[in-house]
Amino acid sequence: GVCGSCGGYFKGKERTTVEEAVADSVRRAVRKRFGCVCVVEVSEGEAAVGAGAAGTREAGTRAAGAGAVAFVSVKAELRGVEVEESREVEVIFKNETCERCSRIAGGYYAGIVQIRAEERVPTDEELATAEEIAYSALGEADFVSKETVLKEGLDFYVSSAESGRRISKQVVKRLGGGFSESRRLYGRRDGKNIYRVSFSVRLPGFKEAEVVKIGEREFSIEKVRKGKGLECVGVSTGERVFVRKSETKTVKRV
Repeated sequence: GVCGSCGGYFKGKERTTVEEAVADSVRRAVRKRFGCVCVVEVSEGEAAVGAGAAGTREAGTRAAGAGAVAFVSVKAELRGVEVEESREVEVIFKNETCERCSRIAGGYYAGIVQIRAEERVPTDEELATAEEIAYSALGEADFVSKETVLKEGLDFYVSSAESGRRISKQVVKRLGGGFSESRRLYGRRDGKNIYRVSFSVRLPGFKEAEVVKIGEREFSIEKVRKGKGLECVGVSTGERVFVRKSETKTVKRV
């Protein structure tokens, strides 16, 4: 079948190519018509179909909307007579919604990746980088069902624990920090417990004596007040300023 949402081709629940989907349809049609099992090999838009003693078939395919056109050359031995015929055959696929698209539409998620920072708010640049990493780290079957911007960071609702773990590792590798994971029971399916996993990514916080930029001026961090903010001193002016934790996203590392 073909998914009306993503346009992917499937054999049952297994994603495949249009060529292999056509070849599978040819196999089933030949088996139904002649009662023989076919072996189909597909490469670069060309299919070679073997039908044992019944003969061989070669086909090229091209997509055609909800179906595909197969150019089939048939060589067969029927009742002792060799028959050869070529013709264009249109294969119509069943239009349905694949499991992935069905889950996306239903808001399904199996994990949450939470991007935060130690004793500060992640910068817009860090969040943009984390977002880029999140989508580039997805596998073919993975997806982000929801993305939520919060005052303390960013949350990604992902389709699997594996994709959440992969995103977390790549964010930490790129931006530093670390992450932890925890799971909670969500339900049961086929007698097995189903869990949702939360990944808590913590980007590095500021350190005392670190030089940062606030606007166009440089400041040295004199004290990190846990849960409250940063006490800073101007490098060249000696000016003292206090940056509340909610405002730390404007503080840039030098």
